[in-house]
Parts: sequence; C-alpha cells; structure tokens
Amino acid sequence: MKKTILVALMATTLFACQQNVTKTETATTVAATGTVTTTGPEVDLIKKAVDAFASGDWAGYAACYADTAKAYHNIWPLAGDSTLALGMPKLIERFKVQRALMDGNPTVDGTIYEVVTMPNGSKYGHAWISFSWKSKKGGTGKMALFNSYGFNKDGKISYEWPIYDTKEISKLGQ
Repeated sequence: MKKTILVALMATTLFACQQNVTKTETATTVAATGTVTTTGPEVDLIKKAVDAFASGDWAGYAACYADTAKAYHNIWPLAGDSTLALGMPKLIERFKVQRALMDGNPTVDGTIYEVVTMPNGSKYGHAWISFSWKSKKGGTGKMALFNSYGFNKDGKISYEWPIYDTKEISKLGQ
C-alpha cells in the first residue's frame, strides 16, 4: 500500500511541476488555389480550333493560334530543344496531306473541354476528343486524342501538346 501511495504522490508531483503551455493561434497564409471551368473565352477558342480542324477551315484554325505558336504532337519536349516543335503553317500542311486521304471531313464524336487557371493567373486548356473518319479507299478510323493548350496574353493559343495513337492515322494511305 505504501508503494501505491508513493507512486501516486510522485505522479501528482510531476504533473504539478509541469508548466502550463499557452496555445496561441498564428496566422498562416494558405496558398491560393487555381480554378477549373468548362465555359469562357478560352474554352470557346479551343472549341473553335477543333471545329475549324474538323471542317478543314485552315484559315480559321490558324486564326486561333498566335503567330509564334508551336505544336508538340506525341513528343515530350526537352528543355531548350526547339527542333521538336512544329510551327502552325507546317502543321497545317501536314493536316492537308492527311485530309486528302479522307473521304470528307472527320467527325467529332465526343468532347470534353476545360480551362485551368493557376494561382498566378496563367491558363492552360485541355480537350479530350474522339474523332472518326472514312478513308477514300473505303476504310474507317477512330482515334481518341488528349490535347493540352497554352494561352498568351492576347487570348490566342500559344502551344498545343496533343497525345494520341497514330495507328489509325497511318492506315489512311493503305
């Protein structure tokens, strides 16, 4: 019994000697978060570019892009390596060659568009698109595409970075 009282007395003494900690609230700055939207001028610009591409309106397509816009199709651009990028005039010429192998224009079967605004105000667009087409040789093709876009201060697309499987496109000439 003496041991129990001694342990209790020691515990009480230890707790009594402990300093009270005063908790204070400190102001913390919470990092601003970005926003995502499926409407607005940048979303409309992406839709306009996709519609112009699908209809073969190359002047309308080019008008959506800045004069210095670059395209990075199915590549991972390395820092400082500008040789991988295509300017829009060269890209449009390649599109025209592909389109000559199609029977009419491709169909846009499904789309999702969004624009992300970062805390610093920069904006990035994204599009998920399903295209289908007929070739002049009677075949058909279908492709899902994901595209990421950058915008400049003038409200034009400054780059596009699509990722897609080229297998169906390569069948156009067969």
